[in-house]
Amino acid sequence: MIYMLSRFDLKPETDFQSFQKSYARFFEHIKSVGLAETAGKICARVHNTPMDTDEEDAPEYYAIMTFRDRDQLDEAYRYMATGNAHPAHLESHETINKAITNQVFTCWQDED
Repeated sequence: MIYMLSRFDLKPETDFQSFQKSYARFFEHIKSVGLAETAGKICARVHNTPMDTDEEDAPEYYAIMTFRDRDQLDEAYRYMATGNAHPAHLESHETINKAITNQVFTCWQDED
């Protein structure tokens, strides 16, 4: 299994609930076409604890998506990068991209 952590801030004009709905629509589509396995809900950082040792300016929001393997991960990237997705789903992806800033994506995999 490959995991992708998305870390980001929302732009000030972004409504969190609308953003969450766009994210869910986008994920449901890529899952339905076999390009992802799971997606966790969008979560907010808890930075006022000694257990959070990241930089003070680390992004505020986090979400994890999983992929079956490297082939699925790479195919999902190609699908979105080449515009092969249905226009309605490209629109939800664009809505997500336009609403975020300071994004960082990190991938890792199980070591069985």
